[in-house]
Amino acid sequence: MNWKSVIKVVSCLTGLFLLGSVCGFAMSGRVAAARGSVPVGGGSKWVERWLDRRMAEDFAVIQATPEQQQQQLRPAYEHLRADFSAIRQEAAQKVAEAIKRHRQEMWAQLTPEQREALRQSFQERRLRFWESRRETPSP
Repeated sequence: MNWKSVIKVVSCLTGLFLLGSVCGFAMSGRVAAARGSVPVGGGSKWVERWLDRRMAEDFAVIQATPEQQQQQLRPAYEHLRADFSAIRQEAAQKVAEAIKRHRQEMWAQLTPEQREALRQSFQERRLRFWESRRETPSP
C-alpha cells in the first residue's frame, strides 16, 4: 500500500469513529430520557448539578479559602449559571419559532384530509407528552 491509500484509510476510520461518537452521545441522551433519568425537554437540573460539582472541584484544586470562595469566586460561577439560563431560554424560543414556521409552511401544502390527520397526530403527541411527564419520577 502506498502512503495515499494509508492516509485515506486512516481518515475514513477517524471519520467513522467521530460519527459513531456523535451518534452514541445523541442516543445516550434519548435512552436516558426514556428511562426518566433526564427530564423530558432537557431540564436544567443537570446544569445545576454539573456547575455545583465543577465549582467544588475547582475550589479544591486551587485550595481556595472559604472567604475567597464566597467573595471572589462564587460570583463568577453565578454569572456562568445566569449565562446558561439565558442561552437555554434563547434556544427554546428559537426552536419554538422554527417549529411554528415549519408547521405553517407544511400546512399550506396539505389537503383538508391531510390537515385533519395531522391535527389528530398533534393531539396524540400532546397526550403522550403529558402522560410521559406524569409517569416520569422526579429526582
